[in-house]
Amino acid sequence: MEMGSFLADLPPEFAPLRVFLQDRFVPYIQLHLEDKGWLKKTEYQDPLPLWSSKMGGYPYLPKSLEYPRDAETGELMMFLLQINCAEVPEIPNFPLPRQGLLQFFVGLNVAMCELSPQRHCIRYIEEIDLDETRLISNFEFTQESRQRNEWYNHIYSLRFRPGEALFFNYRQSMGHLRLPESLQTLCDEFFFDDWLYDYEIENDGLERGHPYKLAGYPDLHSYVPDVLDDAQGQLLLEVQDPFSCSDYFYFFVNPDDLKRQDFSQVESYFMRV
Repeated sequence: MEMGSFLADLPPEFAPLRVFLQDRFVPYIQLHLEDKGWLKKTEYQDPLPLWSSKMGGYPYLPKSLEYPRDAETGELMMFLLQINCAEVPEIPNFPLPRQGLLQFFVGLNVAMCELSPQRHCIRYIEEIDLDETRLISNFEFTQESRQRNEWYNHIYSLRFRPGEALFFNYRQSMGHLRLPESLQTLCDEFFFDDWLYDYEIENDGLERGHPYKLAGYPDLHSYVPDVLDDAQGQLLLEVQDPFSCSDYFYFFVNPDDLKRQDFSQVESYFMRV
């Protein structure tokens, strides 16, 4: 959503809010998914190159690296997605690496809706080797875990686009955006929350940001305040399972760690609705 459009659409009674809100839009990066089909169960084929930005399918895996396992159980972890960092536009206060691959694996048993003790593995590969002879291309060794834990088999390519949003409801609910008392009184008197709810419906919910994103704030729905109440740092990634739309994943990173390109202390949260 464009900041100017939202501010222009504010009814006259909310005019005093414009000055307060215009400096509080937050930049973020939208992830746009394009359906590329399913993994073929017999041939174990992924339609996308191993180094592409994707959700689902098979990861980029040099033969010099082990496929991630939960350190406590030894179980293989589900490949969720990977981001080719060179394809991601730059936005303020979000120093994502400018090259390499950022990969997200989760220890999710889909059928049981349970995360493994380690919960996730995030791997940053600084240099991408395009020589396929040095990459693992046969992922048949993952099939037993894939079938037993019902890992996602659908595949989506990822594209990236900068955006901005207020994330008003989430920031208000979590105490990240506090209105001056006079403006809060104004909002209560003229039912700003009701107007905003109707506005979101008419504009596809874009006040709260795209549902697949890097940076910004999470979408506020269902049990999000309870699930993310203890989350520390800034939002790194929010995605949901685009096929069933019931599984949500959230990753938070300390801003200083992000500057150092250190993803070892990322916090992850999972929610099924």
